[in-house]
Amino acid sequence: MYSGIWLPLVTPMRNGEVDIDALQHLADYYSRTEISGFVALGTTGEAALLSETERVTVLQAITDVVGGRLPVLVGVGGSDTREVVRELRRYEHWDCAGYLVSPPSYICPDQAGVQWHFEQVALATDRSIVLYNVPHRTGVAIAPDTVARLTEYDNVVAIKECVKDHFDKLRSVPISLLCGTDDAFVDCISQGGAGGILASAHVCADLLIEVQALAENRLVEQAQTLFSSLQPVLRLLFSAPNPSAIKAMLAFDHPMTDETRMPITRASAELVARLSQAREALQDLRAEFAGAGH
Repeated sequence: MYSGIWLPLVTPMRNGEVDIDALQHLADYYSRTEISGFVALGTTGEAALLSETERVTVLQAITDVVGGRLPVLVGVGGSDTREVVRELRRYEHWDCAGYLVSPPSYICPDQAGVQWHFEQVALATDRSIVLYNVPHRTGVAIAPDTVARLTEYDNVVAIKECVKDHFDKLRSVPISLLCGTDDAFVDCISQGGAGGILASAHVCADLLIEVQALAENRLVEQAQTLFSSLQPVLRLLFSAPNPSAIKAMLAFDHPMTDETRMPITRASAELVARLSQAREALQDLRAEFAGAGH
C-alpha cells in the first residue's frame, strides 16, 4: 500500500482559525486525483502550531470527507516518547491507516534511544508505522541499521526518508522507501524507492506520478528531463518556510487564503508573483508530457 505519491495536506487558515470548509474542499478535491493517500497533521499541515483540539478537529474533518476513498496517515511527533504514545492512542478512535512518526526531537538520543522510541510506538498500535527520518527538523537521524532492526516489528512498514545518502543503503531493507525530499524524488525512485510523501504534490502530483511512471518503465532519460523541468518550481515552493509558498499557490485555484500561523510568515508579494508564473509553467509541462509514462 505504501507506494506512489502521498499528500501531506496543508491546514487552511482564515482569521487565525482553522478553515474547516477549505480543508474539506481540499480533501475532497485531492481524493479525486491519482494520489495514493493523505498525511494529516504533518509538518506541511503546521501540526506543531495547532492545539490539541485543533488537531482533533482537522483529523475529523479530513476523515469525514475522505471516508475510506484513500488511506490517511496521521503525523505524530514530539520529544517525549510517552507523550507521543499517548497522542497516538488518542488517534486510534479515527479511521486511519497508520501513523507517520518522527524520532524524538531536540533531545538528540543515540541510536539505542531512537530504536527504543520506535519500539514503544510499534507496540502501542496494530496499525502501520511509517518512520519519518527528518534530521534537519528533529536533530537526530534514524540510521539505516536501526531501520533494519525496526522492521522486525510487523507494523513498521515504510519510511519517509529525507537523507539522500540513505536511499541506496535502504535497498536491502524490507521496507517501503518513500522520498521525503522533493528535489530528490527521481534519485529515490532510481534507487529502489516506492514513491514519496511530498508537499509539492499539492501543485504537481500528476507530474510527479508521471516521473515515477517513466522511471519504472525504464524511460529514465525522459523521467530525468521531466523532473529537471520541475526543479525551478520545486525550488520556488521551498524558498520560504513550508508551507507558505504552497498555500499561496493553492489560493490561486481553491477557496482558501494563503494565511499561515505565525511564526511562519505568509509568502511575500514578490514570491506570489513568481508563483503565478510557475503556475503557467506547470500547465506547459502538462501539455508537453501528458501520458508519456503510461
